[in-house]
Amino acid sequence: MNSTIKSLMYFAVLFVASCSQPSDMLTVIAPDGSCYREFTANANPQFLSGDTTDKLNPFPVDIDSSWKITWKYKNSKLQTTFPVNKSVLDSILKSTSQSKEIKIKGNADQFSPDLIVYASHTYKTADEMDTLFKLKRSHPWSSFKVKHLLDTKFRWFYTYYRYTETYPKIATNFNIPIEKYMTKDEALFWFTGKPDLLEGMNGVEIREYVGGLEDNFHKWFNKNLWDAEYKVLLGNYDKIARIQVSKLRLTSLRDTIFNAKVNKAEDFKMEQILDDYFKTIVFSSYWKTEDCPMAKFEQDFSSRLIVPLFSNTFTYKLIMPGVVTKKNNAVIHGDTLVWNLTAYRMMPSDYIIEAQSRKANIWAFILTGIILIVAIGSFIWKPGKR
Repeated sequence: MNSTIKSLMYFAVLFVASCSQPSDMLTVIAPDGSCYREFTANANPQFLSGDTTDKLNPFPVDIDSSWKITWKYKNSKLQTTFPVNKSVLDSILKSTSQSKEIKIKGNADQFSPDLIVYASHTYKTADEMDTLFKLKRSHPWSSFKVKHLLDTKFRWFYTYYRYTETYPKIATNFNIPIEKYMTKDEALFWFTGKPDLLEGMNGVEIREYVGGLEDNFHKWFNKNLWDAEYKVLLGNYDKIARIQVSKLRLTSLRDTIFNAKVNKAEDFKMEQILDDYFKTIVFSSYWKTEDCPMAKFEQDFSSRLIVPLFSNTFTYKLIMPGVVTKKNNAVIHGDTLVWNLTAYRMMPSDYIIEAQSRKANIWAFILTGIILIVAIGSFIWKPGKR
């Protein structure tokens, strides 16, 4: 496979998610079952003037009248006016800046790190959020069918909440399942961190174990790329000029060549590997021909792998009513559960964000207390007989 395209796909899957700038997405579940969703982003000042076109919109959703916009610049107080009159915006920006002149206009992709904008929306129920909430069409995740579900159970003294968001498994179009190279638990651990397979290991053992998983991941990834491209090569065998290898032999050597020359390599060029194996230049010459189907395949395969999915990540935050009783692999900061939401975690299966909580019904405790007091009082106090 062409080195540039192969490397782009490979390193996108491995590293882009961890290197990209995440978007903050906050979900707050209220005791009455309503749901509040908020995004935080840096913005270009032109956005505040009401230009919410895709080029200026820093949020992963389309901004319309149903979204509330608030903002602040540096240390200014939170502003609720949107859109903002240019003179008002100039005044606020200048009052909080050491610069004598603030340029409102500029390149649309230049978002100010000092301008923090919040976009929020309140839904009456989780079902309403599931129906209405959508990422904007230009966002690589816009096709995801995410399911939002809130289950509430009343138990007199306590109300129990269980909230889940389910993100669908990504279709990679790979024919070979990763379970051929790892166990199901190992694949889940590699992509999502759970289940925890490192308990009881020291640093040396962890390094060795994780290194083995990485090698197996490379083998799985490379074998799918190799087999897919090799299939195209065999399909165009008759177009290869001066080839001295029979199609039957070329077919039978697919796995042998892979195991000998590719396997867990970080990158490979099929034409160079085949030239080297058969001591020829026939394959590299074929790759250079005009309208070579191999080059077209590589470009098509790159787009089918949907690399852009891995360039977008969310710092997902969730606040539940009452006391959290289950956090499902989240990190807790105060009353907020935090997940690193990446497409990488959706590779082996559906990725589920889940949390459970319990909220005390104070009125139930008070009412029960009153009933007990009355019952005990009526038992102790008995009016005298006449």
